[in-house]
Amino acid sequence: MKSSTPTIALVILAITGAASVYGVPPYLWYATHSIEYYYGNGCSVYLNLDSPHDEADGFHNAVVAKGIGNSWRRYNRRDTECTAARWTGTSAETNGVDFLFYAGHGCGTGPYLGCNSTYEITNWSDIRFGGNGYLKWVQAAACEWFVAEALDQCDSERDEYERWEDCFAGVHTVQGHRAVTYEYVQPDSMSREFWDRWVSQNNTIYYAWRQAQVHWVYEVGGNPGLQPATAAYNDTYAYELWSNADDDLAPSGMGWLGWATVGTPEY
Repeated sequence: MKSSTPTIALVILAITGAASVYGVPPYLWYATHSIEYYYGNGCSVYLNLDSPHDEADGFHNAVVAKGIGNSWRRYNRRDTECTAARWTGTSAETNGVDFLFYAGHGCGTGPYLGCNSTYEITNWSDIRFGGNGYLKWVQAAACEWFVAEALDQCDSERDEYERWEDCFAGVHTVQGHRAVTYEYVQPDSMSREFWDRWVSQNNTIYYAWRQAQVHWVYEVGGNPGLQPATAAYNDTYAYELWSNADDDLAPSGMGWLGWATVGTPEY
């Protein structure tokens, strides 16, 4: 993430699969993780950020404003609380909610939490979204989670599917960016548009994320370009509607990746 009417090019890569239908989720427990003070997490290279805590609160405020029943912000982790231990393994704390929102730095291997053993995820495939819990949806206001291999600054030397395959351990969708993204100008507004589109306007989760990001980060933010992306087990989960969302975990594995390109993205 950086401090900080388009033509939209869409790209979708898919394998195959299927999902069952449940209906409106009976519960929405969610967690927000946000990092602003990277120096406190052992970093001297990664710059501190200005608005991740506001973005996390914006996500929370949007859920409250939408009036979603049985919703609960179970965790609100900030800065030094965002440890690798809370993100890794099948019993990770992040798997103890339905929806996880993250705001902070990122790269091709996922969240960049800090620069010492407390915060570094040494093997990105140690992330097991879903796992032994019930995490179904992840959103990241972070750079380059799904960047192409040739542009990956983390030098993983693996393509998007190889990097993320093992991380999909039941999660329906993981949403982030394929290029650099930027801090939100109006944090509440981006999340409010996402939730309004998904819950009230019958948009798919893929389209709701894409349009909210294009509107508030690219258009309103006045940034040079953007590539909001969604990854999923298959297109059934990527095109999931709130009205028929499956409350069970998805099969393991990532078989679908779609993104939009607006403007001139940075890497």
